[in-house]
Amino acid sequence: MDIVPFPLIDTFGSAFERGIQYGRQAAQRIERTLAIYRPAFEKVGVSRKQARSRARTILERIGAYDREMVIELNGMAEGCGRPVEDLVAINARTELLYGEPQSAGEALPEDGCTSVAAMPVATRHGQVLHGQNWDWRDDCYEAVVVLRATMPDGMRILTMAEAGMLARCGLNSAGIALTGNFLKCELDTGQGGVPIPCVRRRVLLARHLRDGIAEILNAPRSFSNNMVVSHRDGEVIDLETTPGPVFWMHAERGVLVHANHFMTSGAAARVQDLGLQVTPDSLYRERRVREYLENRHGALIAEDFRAALADRFGRPFAVCRDATLGFGGDRVSTVATVIMDVAQGRMWIAPVPYRSEQYFEYNLTDVGARPVETIG
Repeated sequence: MDIVPFPLIDTFGSAFERGIQYGRQAAQRIERTLAIYRPAFEKVGVSRKQARSRARTILERIGAYDREMVIELNGMAEGCGRPVEDLVAINARTELLYGEPQSAGEALPEDGCTSVAAMPVATRHGQVLHGQNWDWRDDCYEAVVVLRATMPDGMRILTMAEAGMLARCGLNSAGIALTGNFLKCELDTGQGGVPIPCVRRRVLLARHLRDGIAEILNAPRSFSNNMVVSHRDGEVIDLETTPGPVFWMHAERGVLVHANHFMTSGAAARVQDLGLQVTPDSLYRERRVREYLENRHGALIAEDFRAALADRFGRPFAVCRDATLGFGGDRVSTVATVIMDVAQGRMWIAPVPYRSEQYFEYNLTDVGARPVETIG
């Protein structure tokens, strides 16, 4: 199949205006997102009626957390012609899929991901590089968009996400970048928190690294998630979050790699790592990527990230994963590789990299996505 870039969605203005623009431009892909998750919800016993009912409750939580997000979601619903509950369900897919005891355990699909970041001391040109492989349902390739949103105060964010989501990984014009990884522990209940895309959006709206970290630390969380936050001026921090405590670690010699198991000593002492039950390959994915990058310490460029994230050892359960059946019975793959030069506000994305090494460049200012042979 021909590999095409994920469509770029440009929005600007008030929250409601941005929502309408997002909904209109991404309407077809939003329909694809819904078509993917409706049967997934039904598989764990959540009917469309139940999904919308739960979404209304979650929408109230989002409103208490950030009223502007509710306004944007309502605008998106108007733009794509769907009830706002359907947009909330997309953002709250984790809560709807895993929020009930009967949908936990063996039915858990493999929401993988391997995040990487390098500080100036480790890179050839003294910049911050940040990226990840996103491992999830293979058919989500058909639902992804890249959202570039301009706020009324001039702040711009660039984020790759499933159509209808507020954010996944990305960067902003203030020099902050973010990637996320699946984690699971016994504290994950799906109750009382806000969907993780809402937290990620707030991080990407932060003007200072301190504020982005505070958003992660203080957010009401329903599920565990690892988040790597970087700043263009030369800082990288990893936060292993749970619905309770948050654990953190810094880069070693300017290189940070995180996959899908808890790595901090604090987490080892306080929580039970349940994610390894479905992502045991996390143990070698993290080590292999870290070793590859450390061997090039002081000379790292974006192409080194590209090579590290293309590692095929252990295939199909590799850093770059082939489409194969996961524990939950769904086809799981590396849906995209994302690499970012944080200072330059540039993002390179390879859709379904196990099929093709074609990258497309997006940035905070230029129109459209363009194919590139070499990144960096």
